[in-house]
Amino acid sequence: MKLKGIKICLYICCCMAVLFSLQGCAKQATVVEYAELKASIDNNEDMVLIDVRPPADFKAGHLQNAINIDLSTFANTDGSLINNGEVLTLVVTDKSKKIVAYCFGYGNDKIFADAAIGLGYTNVYRYAGGTTDWSEQGDYYVIDYDAFKAWHDAKYPFDNSENYLIDDLPVAWYTGDDPSHPGGHIPGAINIPVEQWAGTGGVLVNNGTAFSSVVTNKDAMVVIYCGNMACGKSLAGAQAAVAMGYKHVYRYQGGWQEWKDKGNGLTPGDQP
Repeated sequence: MKLKGIKICLYICCCMAVLFSLQGCAKQATVVEYAELKASIDNNEDMVLIDVRPPADFKAGHLQNAINIDLSTFANTDGSLINNGEVLTLVVTDKSKKIVAYCFGYGNDKIFADAAIGLGYTNVYRYAGGTTDWSEQGDYYVIDYDAFKAWHDAKYPFDNSENYLIDDLPVAWYTGDDPSHPGGHIPGAINIPVEQWAGTGGVLVNNGTAFSSVVTNKDAMVVIYCGNMACGKSLAGAQAAVAMGYKHVYRYQGGWQEWKDKGNGLTPGDQP
């Protein structure tokens, strides 16, 4: 009987050791740093970048190509899933797809990433520094229409010392003289055609002088736009502005077309 009891104890101990070993080896999301994530974004890496912050924060400024899945719609703070995590599974159907989650930098990205792994996603990363680190690095954000409109309403007419709106389209588009781009520009915008100061990938043209001679305050909020969602001029401009050391750069990706489609007025001519 004594030998049998010893065997049972040994069996229980072995089971507990295996359990603790499995718990210790539970898969964790890989943490990515700013430079690695920036390179992935700039190189259009095949991944799903997920902003897990509330929608209002997402619209006010998010990383390029990010989608918004608010953590509160996906998982509770203890990591338990909400509606079986369908807000993620309906969007990312391939569970081997690379996923990168980020938030403000306070840990919600980890809750999201751990829950995603629990759902069976096998290629999960998280940007632990989040928007706090992104801002400290001085990189640009994409601003959605609602937040852009609110900023425009609050700051227009711009004093051009703390807030700048930059139209980086050709002059004839800015003035409205090109028949393909009638009406002019968003009120208050200053025209600096991107070809004068930035090339593809944000490479500076003539040291960016055409831009820096107009936008003299590198601590100002600078919003850059071009034609529409598919237009790459505002992307090149935002990247170049960051390269020149501007600290608060935003890309209004919807641009002239979205502003017009939302029923807003345009200003013709060569004055802001």
